[in-house]
Amino acid sequence: MTRTFMLFAAVAGLFMSSALAAHHGSAAFDTGKEVVLQGTVVEWLYANPHCLLKLVITREDGTAANWIAEGQAPNTIFPIGYRKDSFKAGDRVTITVEPAKNNQPMGRILKAVLADGKILGRASSLPPIPGTALEP
Repeated sequence: MTRTFMLFAAVAGLFMSSALAAHHGSAAFDTGKEVVLQGTVVEWLYANPHCLLKLVITREDGTAANWIAEGQAPNTIFPIGYRKDSFKAGDRVTITVEPAKNNQPMGRILKAVLADGKILGRASSLPPIPGTALEP
């Protein structure tokens, strides 16, 4: 019975670890590349499993583009200053993201500068950028 349990536990562990790695990996993002976006907040979804910031930016040619920037769950980003009311529709914001590898208008939040100048650091599972994390 112990041998059967050990085999079951090992197989279950393999399946669970591969599923977790697939979900929480950074494969979708061009890590190491940073894009700075200035735009207007459309919506801030402060919810599990990931917070999402929807914004409209103006491209260099004057056309508008809708972007989605992803952060981690609220309990992960709350300690570094992200709150349910950090972004409101209509707010101007500057964010730095790691863009999606497939060139879609989405990315992972590395830094956010609010209209009042307040700086919020990485809203991801990555280590914070020195000097940007806020005291809770």
